Amino acid sequence: MRSKIDIFEDIQSILEKDYAGYLNKRELNHPEHYQVTDEMSDEQFEEIMKSYLYDFKDGHLGFSAKDTSLPHRGFSVRRYEDALYVTEAKQENRLSVGDKITRIDGKSIDEVAVIYQKYLENDEHERQFWNVVMRRVKCVQFERDGEQIELQLGEHEWSDEPEYSYQQIDSHTCYMKFTDFLQEKPILRVIEDNRKAIEQSENLIIDVRVNAGGNDAFYFELLNYIFDRELAFSELFTGNEVMLTNYTERNAEAWIADLEEYLEQDLDGETAEMIRNDISLFRKNTGKGLLEVKEDLGHTIKGRPSPQYVYVLSDYQCGSSGDTFVRNAKKSPKVTVVGRPTMGIMDYFNVTAIDYGDFEFWYGVSKMHDDYLTHGKGEAPDVYIPWTPEHVKKDIDLEVVMKLIKGEVYTQKY
Repeated sequence: MRSKIDIFEDIQSILEKDYAGYLNKRELNHPEHYQVTDEMSDEQFEEIMKSYLYDFKDGHLGFSAKDTSLPHRGFSVRRYEDALYVTEAKQENRLSVGDKITRIDGKSIDEVAVIYQKYLENDEHERQFWNVVMRRVKCVQFERDGEQIELQLGEHEWSDEPEYSYQQIDSHTCYMKFTDFLQEKPILRVIEDNRKAIEQSENLIIDVRVNAGGNDAFYFELLNYIFDRELAFSELFTGNEVMLTNYTERNAEAWIADLEEYLEQDLDGETAEMIRNDISLFRKNTGKGLLEVKEDLGHTIKGRPSPQYVYVLSDYQCGSSGDTFVRNAKKSPKVTVVGRPTMGIMDYFNVTAIDYGDFEFWYGVSKMHDDYLTHGKGEAPDVYIPWTPEHVKKDIDLEVVMKLIKGEVYTQKY
């Protein structure tokens, strides 16, 4: 088993030559600010490594201890002004959706935000990752019906089932929800089971406000309804909107293994062929370092005139392939994106993981051209709806879409 010092040094080496952002992020790489010893606990080591990686400001860089993960609290929160609001409480039955958290470990939300500034990853309140902070604190004070209640936080098993669903809102409008693009078959099944209804609807709503990403190829079938004409997938990208991949030997070995694992899924024939072509491309370029490769996936978006209007619901918890889905959807004249900007973690992508026994480290082997880096800002919506506590009571975003469908004007801009 590798020592903690050895793991730290190996990760430094990856970040200096294998990581796709090794050039762009060079000024942020300061391992000398962190001290690692073999005697420290796994928990201490994990926190130091996380803190080191947060310096890079890349949501696709990560490190975790397999057996000492921080506790899941059984509820989720979001910040508005000087308080946090419970947005869901699937496991923590002492909290209810809408409860207002005003203090954490005896401190105000502003004070805690300063302490955990790195972990929040953003100065904009509605884009801060407070659920990460909740795993590191012990006690909250919340307000319910005018009463202040103190709660010692519990520990719960992580439970998060993906959702791929369809709903017919009315005779003119259908709604689909995808919480990730990690599996192709469930996505295809939802589309196939409801294909006739989709094609007969005037309006299609696609909800990716919470989307953990996955593989871009797995959402390609949706593009047939997003675009109104036939076009090659490559036509979506112009000028410098290209990706670069760091074809080091280490990256080739790791990414080819990841792609071969995708092939173990029951994939559509065209999707499997695209993945095999990507494997061939990696083998061809192994050892050549950072290269701009204009990939021609050979995929044709069939496109169709119906549904006539497509509305995509987005938010900051839509990341990775969720980011690219929103970015690509915005290129269609049929599409209106409604909500808030996506997570914005697609500057560096094609994420692979390195197994260190008790620990795991992951990083991106590809990057966007410098002209198209979003620096964590995400894909902006066409219609911006600021998040407020009203969102926990009713689906404000969906209500706005229904108003747009009826021809009512919504003027808020991001």
